[in-house]
This record gives sequence, structure tokens and C-alpha cells, in this order.
Amino acid sequence: MKKIVWITAAACMLAACSTESSETQTDEVQDIAVENEESEPLEEGTTDKSIQETNDYSFNQPEVPYIPESMEDLLTYPVGEFALVDPSESEEFQDVLAELPILGEEATSEEIRTYIIHLSTLTAPAYPDPRLLANRWEQLSFLAPNEEGELGPEEKELNVEILLDASGSMRDEVDGVDKMTLAREAIQGFVEELPDQANVALRVYGHVGESPEKSCEGIDRVYDLQPYDENGFQDAIDGVMANGWTPLAKAIEVTSDDYRTGSEDATNMVLVVSDGMDTCGGDPVQAVKDLSELDVTPLISIIGFDVPANEQQQLREMAQASGSAFATVNDQAQLRAELDRSAELAKAWMMFQTDARVEIEATRTEQAVEIMDERVKWRLLTQDERLYMVDLVKYLNDIDKVAPVHTIEIWDILLERQQAAYDIGEEMYDELYNANEENREQMREKIDELVNEKTE
Repeated sequence: MKKIVWITAAACMLAACSTESSETQTDEVQDIAVENEESEPLEEGTTDKSIQETNDYSFNQPEVPYIPESMEDLLTYPVGEFALVDPSESEEFQDVLAELPILGEEATSEEIRTYIIHLSTLTAPAYPDPRLLANRWEQLSFLAPNEEGELGPEEKELNVEILLDASGSMRDEVDGVDKMTLAREAIQGFVEELPDQANVALRVYGHVGESPEKSCEGIDRVYDLQPYDENGFQDAIDGVMANGWTPLAKAIEVTSDDYRTGSEDATNMVLVVSDGMDTCGGDPVQAVKDLSELDVTPLISIIGFDVPANEQQQLREMAQASGSAFATVNDQAQLRAELDRSAELAKAWMMFQTDARVEIEATRTEQAVEIMDERVKWRLLTQDERLYMVDLVKYLNDIDKVAPVHTIEIWDILLERQQAAYDIGEEMYDELYNANEENREQMREKIDELVNEKTE
């Protein structure tokens, strides 16, 4: 496959490390097989249940292939409830694995592959959707000249509304600090970076915890849309406590109602910070789509903060349906970095034309860096998924669920999936880089084409 010439030395080193890691892992797997071949035979009259028993492997299989043929296969593969979770650190996962049938020595190749596919439906990670990366770039499309070669005028009014998830799960800790505290600090820093002309609003949802009924209706603007006042905003956000359920759809619907009578001449930004999916029975995908189609055409960014892998899909679908920017972050530093992107976007929307002309090329360069960053993340994810599954199979060896004699065959299956996912990612990010160099406005069309195109 054609490789692009702009890959940095660091990325090349990464690829080399990946190859070295693969060779090391192969040696480890071969060692396991040799050790088991040389182990002493069982005494007469005794049995080993890992050898003796082979159960029925009638698992429900995903509708997409385990070995992907296209980007679409990877993006639609079910994300596991225990995605990349270490079983030694999760009693719930241990209980699930304990209920698996035994993959004995007599298992066929078809049974082995079926078993591994079932494991992957429990543990598969979410691969990043490059279409959502393009959404963020499209929000900067105003920087590109129109047919007359002119740039859009400076906006006179900028409204920024933050929707903050205050459900009970925001009490969970990241690096020893509860997520609500981390979110408060990151959001306070974000609003301080906004242009002086900006109006700011803060809406919270899930902060009422008396009952599901009250919590799912509990949506409040704790800081009304107005110029930023440090003390007033600080008091408002410090008073937010994590308590109840997650009425994400309802919060977006209420926000839509506020903007239906807004000025079409203003720039409106809506930032959603959530640590999970809607738990109140709403449809946030439709709600955010409706918001995006208002005459005020708000710029929407959705940030998933420490969201379990199997709950990220709803947020991704929200972003895809509304053309929103989307990112998942796992700690405060990543949350602050993503909020900083939105602050920079807000500043760009307030620029004069002369500044915007300079910004066009700067944006193109920034996008090239983002493509490289996403490419490296993709490569690492393909490697991490495989190595994780290797460790998981070792764990199943230890609890006598998988006969070690199958180790090398399982290794080959895992390596086959990694290579396919790696190649699909390489093709996608090559095309993204080329599209960025040629014409940013054609990027969305190219991505959609590649996602729906089967790999030869």
C-alpha cells in the first residue's frame, strides 16, 4: 500500500516498536505451546477437564465480520461491555468469563474462531469515526473563501451555552478526584478563554436526585446567557452537585426552545459535556439533530468525559446526525484540551477578514497534525486490542477455560484482525491527508466514500 512521506520519525519508531512487539509476543506464544507439549502426562485414571470437555459453542454472532473488510465493518462492530477491561480488576467480568464453556483440546478451528469472536463481543474497543473528526473541520469552513474570493464578515454577537451532565455517575473518580470537580475546573478555564464579546450560559441536567421522575425533568440554567462574570459564573458552577439520572435528550430539547427565537445574525455555540448516555428514555440523537437544523445554525460540540466504551455509541450517533464535533476524553487534561479547541473556534469566528486569511493556512497545517495524531491513535488501538486479547486468552488458560494447545491458532486469528484494521486505517488516513492538501471542502465526501467502500 502506498505510504505518505510526511510521517514523522516518532511515528516510524512506533511502527518499528509494533513490529518488535509482535515478534516478542509470537515468541511468547510459541513458548507457551512448547511448555505444554513438554508437560508430564496425567497419571492413569485421572482427567483434565480442559481436555475432557468440549461444550456447545452456540454464541450469538455479530452481523459484521470479525476480520473487517472495510471501515464500515470496524465502525459498526459492537463495542464490548468490558472493552479492554482487565478481568483481574473486575469481579463482574470474572463472573461472566466463569460462565463460558470450556474450549477443550478437541475443539475444531471453526469452534475456536467462534469462541474468539464471542470474546471480542465482550471486549472490543470503539474505533474512532474519522467522519466526526471532519465535523470539527467543517465548523471552520467559514475560513475558506467563497466563489468571489471573499471571506465571511466578522460576527457581532457570540453566544456560548454549556450543557453539563450532573448525573450521579459524575461522582465517580478519575485519578483520585471526582469527575464533577474536574469538569467544573476545566469549564471555568474554558469560559475565561472566550472572547470578551461572548455571552455565556450554563445549563445543568441530572442534578436532581430525589426520584427518576423528578431527576429526568430537572434541567436548569444556573447561569443565564450574559457576558461572562468570573465571580457569578464561579458561584453558579460551584453550586452544581452530581445526583441523579441523565436526561440528555430533554436538556437538548430545552436548549433548542431557547434558540428558536434567537438572532440569525449571531454565532451560537452549544457544548455538551456528558459522561454517559441518556437514562431517561429520551432520544438525544433526534434532539440534537433538531437543534442543528434551527435557523440560528448553532455550532455543536459533544464531549464524552470518561464514558464507558459501550456507552459511547449514542454520543457518536448524536454527532453524526447533527454534523457536530465529537471527542472522548479520559482525564481533566484531555477535557481541557478539547474545550480549548472550542475556545479557539470561538475566537476564530470573531476574527476580521485580514486575520482569517492568515488563519486559512494555519488551519490546514493544524488539520494535518490532527490527522497524524489520529493515525497514531488508530495504530496503537489495533495493537492494544490484539495484545489485550492475548492476555485475556492467557487468563482463560489459567482458569482452565481454553486449552493451551490452541494458543498459536488463536494468535493467528488475532493477528489477522489487527492487520486488517491497521491496513484500513492506513488507507483512510492517507486519503485524509491528501484531501486536506488538495481541498478541505472535499474531505467529507471522500470520507463517506471510503467508509462505505469495501476493501479489495
